Amino acid sequence: MSAIESFKRETDLPVFALAVAALLGLIVAIVGWPDAAAAKLATANELIVANLGWLYLWVVFLSFVFVVYIMIGPWGKLKLGDPDDEPEFSFWQYIVLTFTAGLSSGGLEFWGPAEPLVHYDTRPPYFSGEAGTWAGMADALQYAIFHYGLSAWATYLVFAVAISYYVYRKGADFRPAVVLAPFVGVDNLDGWLAKVVDALMIIVIVSGITVSFGLGISQFASGLGFKWGVALGDGGKIGLALLVGVLFLLSVLAGIQKGIQRFADLNVVLLIGLMVATFAFGPLSSLVDLGTQAVTGYATDFVGMSLFFAPGAEGANWLSNWTLFFWPWWLTFAPMVGIFMARISKGRTLRQLVAAGLFGSFGLTVPWYVGTGGSALLLQTSGAADLLGVYNSAGLEAVGFALFEELLPFAGLFSGVLLLLVVSFLITTMDSSTLSLAMIVADGESPSWITRVVWGVLMVLLTIALMLAGGMSVMQSFTILVGLPTAILCAVAMVGMVLELEREVPVLGAALGGDDGGERTDDTPESTSSVSVQGSTGQPADSD
Repeated sequence: MSAIESFKRETDLPVFALAVAALLGLIVAIVGWPDAAAAKLATANELIVANLGWLYLWVVFLSFVFVVYIMIGPWGKLKLGDPDDEPEFSFWQYIVLTFTAGLSSGGLEFWGPAEPLVHYDTRPPYFSGEAGTWAGMADALQYAIFHYGLSAWATYLVFAVAISYYVYRKGADFRPAVVLAPFVGVDNLDGWLAKVVDALMIIVIVSGITVSFGLGISQFASGLGFKWGVALGDGGKIGLALLVGVLFLLSVLAGIQKGIQRFADLNVVLLIGLMVATFAFGPLSSLVDLGTQAVTGYATDFVGMSLFFAPGAEGANWLSNWTLFFWPWWLTFAPMVGIFMARISKGRTLRQLVAAGLFGSFGLTVPWYVGTGGSALLLQTSGAADLLGVYNSAGLEAVGFALFEELLPFAGLFSGVLLLLVVSFLITTMDSSTLSLAMIVADGESPSWITRVVWGVLMVLLTIALMLAGGMSVMQSFTILVGLPTAILCAVAMVGMVLELEREVPVLGAALGGDDGGERTDDTPESTSSVSVQGSTGQPADSD
């Protein structure tokens, strides 16, 4: 069978056509009327932050509460697949793939050196006291870790739990609309509502990925200019975006084992190498002290930071630039990362899935922020380097290169490694995201390469459109807008999974004295729930 015939056979054409048409229309509108698009996005941004900022805060916080209960409670014992199914990947490979799928899309190498520095200079309104003090260093690092910490992974895991549960235990397809199954039943996921949800989530995912893609291109261009004096104008950035697209295509043709896995391994090796270098050549004792204070503060202030909403124009502006930018951004990735994590989780339990997402990745994120962001803070406060001056003159993108210039020997070599990491992360982002997108519209775990290439091309085109329309500010406004439907769907997913998991393994009712809390087995009469299709084996919960 040819690739085109395979594409036609496996593709849900209404969902595919609706999503492609909407994205092409969006690209045309932004390129054709960039000033009007930027103004409309800015207005929508202000309205959403003022009136619906609370929704993002509560959805993300409750996502964390939900997945933590999955991990520590009886529901975590449910196995994803048949009792004799074995995991496809080793636990190390599983952690690596999970980490790179989630954080390659978030620009860890972009924000790590710079965000703590900005919070040090302009103190977050959650904290009292003056900006720019030594006491504010731990607070600045703490807030940066918060934005890249457990909360982000919680939103991913809500979708990962729901999709993997219904795929491996109920025979559903890899689709965001699976979260509707507790309400409409697996048999009814081919209706118009499910198709609209899938198409909308494709649009959201592509839109969110373009922000990461744009930031990565900007950082690469900034590194070339800052370190080697090579200036890339708009034409050069477009050419760079197209080059990454070609590299992504080669990775697609190599497949998940040889493509995504190899770039994922490269990402982790480069990230750990740079992270170790910052500790080895930096002030190790001060970094450990600063990191300890930041992580301790993160733990004690977690609830307060999660639900903090600053009143007034200044506070709202700070939130829209930071927390209420990051939370919608993470939410735009959540369906895509959820599908990808489900794809690699067969044979594992819900507890293993959540633990890998929360702590496997957090264990790499914190040292990276402490090593890069902490070193930037210490260099700035000691007077050894004026990194804030670099930030004010050259932007966020250049801070990492300036940090390595001042901190590390062979700065050119390490700057080159950072550039390689940026490109490798971008390719992994497109790899994992296009696989997830293709799985939404395809009937199977290994969709046609044609579908993946279409989504990759659309990502590159939308990224170029947003860069030409105004860059970072437009991307931030765009993210806050497109994250809204995913926040609503995330809330639906949590409610639905609580209902479904309670039917599978009664816990909450037992705690209230409703029943004995026993697990449902094959001999237990089916409840009157709307879910009409059991898993391929109807298996009970399995222990880890």
